[in-house]
Amino acid sequence: MVKKMVLGFIFIFMIVAAGCSSKNQVVFSKDDYKKIAPANNQLGFTLLSEIEKDEAGNTFISPTSLFMALSMIYNGTNGETREELAKLLQAEGISDDELNQANASLMSILQKDSKSMEVNIANSIWLNERFHFQEDFSNATFDYYHAATEAMDLTDSRSADKINKWVKEKTKGTIEKMVQKPLKSDLVAILINAIYFKGNWKNEFDPKLTEERPFYLEDGTVKDWPLMTISENMAYTENDSFQAVSLPYGEGEMSMKIFLPKAGSSLAEFESMLSSANWGKWNQEFHHQEGTIWLPKFQLEYEVSLNESLKTLGMTTAFDKGANFTKMIQEDNPVWISQVKQKTFIDVNEEGTEASAATSVEMKTTSAPADGPFYMEINRPFFFVITDDSNTILFMGAMKNPQMESK
Repeated sequence: MVKKMVLGFIFIFMIVAAGCSSKNQVVFSKDDYKKIAPANNQLGFTLLSEIEKDEAGNTFISPTSLFMALSMIYNGTNGETREELAKLLQAEGISDDELNQANASLMSILQKDSKSMEVNIANSIWLNERFHFQEDFSNATFDYYHAATEAMDLTDSRSADKINKWVKEKTKGTIEKMVQKPLKSDLVAILINAIYFKGNWKNEFDPKLTEERPFYLEDGTVKDWPLMTISENMAYTENDSFQAVSLPYGEGEMSMKIFLPKAGSSLAEFESMLSSANWGKWNQEFHHQEGTIWLPKFQLEYEVSLNESLKTLGMTTAFDKGANFTKMIQEDNPVWISQVKQKTFIDVNEEGTEASAATSVEMKTTSAPADGPFYMEINRPFFFVITDDSNTILFMGAMKNPQMESK
């Protein structure tokens, strides 16, 4: 029954307990995000070398979407599972409240809504109406992550549509489907963490100057592709390994940084240098300089399973039946993660950039029989017993070939 079900979570940025809301007033500093920013970046750098590429060899992930999703889950962990996740998040030296405050601070500084810039982080939990979150877990995810929960009937065919509609709305139609229809009867909850970004370039590219130019692939082949161009005073840096330019959005509060490995080097060699330390060093080396760039127009939809990558990074017990998520749900169920998946989208053109991400974490426990009608066609050999009220067996038999005997 309730004690045996699959707990399926999808992270897009949300969490809250069903039917309850906390009245706690959380306090955090606007600079608290600095406690997690290096760890958030390092998670992305490390994952980049671990994840699978798409058919064209491309990757596109959101470290922030994943980091916040795992931070919310962290509130429900205990024991070795907690220790491993703390190490992955580099949260070993801070308390739960400090980690949550840092994420709340990050959400507050990222949210933007203007004519030239929009950043939206939305959180939701879709909870099987037969399960309940621990109060502390509910309060933490509600208070710090602004999550909202809705209890749902898994047997209702409209539940999956409702979830996908929410995802589509929060990502402005860039991610249309996060869950498959119909929902499985052993699902416990779906936690969704969604990020949407749209920014106009501070200095837009002139579409009239966009032209087909050669683009050289790693295998030596060449393809013609539309490249946009602009000549401006831009933030730029260069060393023996790469050239880099920073293209601002809006009033300059956000930007796209592009790193081009030098001829004779490779993207793989550049990725091997990615680290939080190098990232900090490189960002200090940008300086404004007149120049011209050619940037490909592109659009990419990317989807990747992060299970094996996270295991490689030390998050192992969370995927085992022995995982300790005892601080997450009230029911006495063994709960573990079955899948972590991320979907992303990006569109880069002359006007600017539109991008979104959704991170899903499916969690489960031992499966249970469904409550709905079942179908049983006894059309092959079977075993049977006759018992009394104490379940003492009076008769038992194996029927291989039913017969009708006459008296």
